[in-house]
This record gives sequence, structure tokens and C-alpha cells, in this order.
Amino acid sequence: MPASERREADRFRRPTTRNQHVIGRGMARFLLCHHAQGPDQTSPDEISFSLGPHGKPAVATPAHLNHPFNVAHTSGMVLCAVAGQGVQRLGVDVESVQRRTSLELAERYFAEPEVRFLANQNAADARTVFLRIWTLKEAFVKAMGTGLQTQLDQFAFVDILSPRPEIEFLNPDLGDASDWRFECLQPRDGYLAAVAIETTHDAKHDSEWQLQANPFESLMDHSARQA
Repeated sequence: MPASERREADRFRRPTTRNQHVIGRGMARFLLCHHAQGPDQTSPDEISFSLGPHGKPAVATPAHLNHPFNVAHTSGMVLCAVAGQGVQRLGVDVESVQRRTSLELAERYFAEPEVRFLANQNAADARTVFLRIWTLKEAFVKAMGTGLQTQLDQFAFVDILSPRPEIEFLNPDLGDASDWRFECLQPRDGYLAAVAIETTHDAKHDSEWQLQANPFESLMDHSARQA
């Protein structure tokens, strides 16, 4: 691990969180190399990362592996996604189903249409619905790379119970909502996750991304198709 990444990892006070961070970077390196095509094979330890203005990592070198990627972790789970052709930005989030949820938290962070939708759920479904909205929002903000600069009530998800919800921008400054696609998934029992990708206009139905749930599992390949 480069010294700069070691310093970055050392900022985490909890050893488990630090370990998750290190594992996530290792997974990113592995997936980026696995995703590469052509004769130019690169070793994972040849990859170096840079950080954006709000801390989002990106591939600094080598240039031919500069694909969008993102890492998320929670207790017991590290998730990494890497995108290929046709994807401009990507974000991923994962949460344990044991995470604390409440309507009060939703009212604090969610957009009004999402709060209304959640309030109409029965008690058995409310936790899952909350976590679907939360992971979708976190995945989008992480894809944007803007951190807390993008407030969570400035956009809302519709068709929330669908495997591929859609987004509505309540703030027009966020751009064109039609450029974004989302997917909800369950990487393992007890966890919910979401992936957000911004695609180019000419690659809406053939963009690709790969996901790995931990460094020892087989890769799961996902090709985006028209819903």
C-alpha cells in the first residue's frame, strides 16, 4: 500500500473501519485489472489513486484503467463496483438491515414525496423501504462526488419498489435526470445495496458495470438493459 493510502487509512479510528477501507481499495484494484481488455496487462499494485475535491477516489495511473469505480462498506460487508464503456460516473452504497431507521430520520433527510411514500407503508415494510431510499440517495451522492454539498431532499426517487427505480430532480441545477440509472440489489442476506450510474446518451442500454461483494467471491457481471 502506498504511503499516501496508508495515511488515508490511518484516519479511521476504528480498526474494523480501517480494515474495510483497505479491503475496498484492494477490491478496486483487482476489479479494475479484471475489467481491463487488450494485451496490456497491469498488476493491481501498479494502480495509484487520487482524491477529488470532496474525497472521491479515482484512478490516477495507469491512464488506461481510469474507469469509474466506487466502494461502500458497513458492518460485515464491503462492496465495490467498477464501470466500463458508456458510464461517466458511478456510486454504490450498502447498508445492514439492522441499521436504525425511523420516519423522523426520513423527515429530516428525505424529499417530501419519499416521506409520504414511506409514511404509507405498513410496519413490516417500512424498514426495507427506508433502506432502499437511503442506499439510492447515498449511491447517487457518491456518484456525483459532491459529498454533503448535494442535499438529500433536492432529488426524489419514484417507483421505489422496482429493482430499477428512477430519479426526479427537484433542483434543476442537478442536470438531466434521464442520464441516470439505478439498480437495487441484495448482495447477501441481511444487506441492501444500490448502484447509481450516469451514462452517455449514446450508451444508455449497453453500458456495463461489475460488482464484487468481498475479495473472495466470484465476480458478478451485470449488463444494463432497457427496462
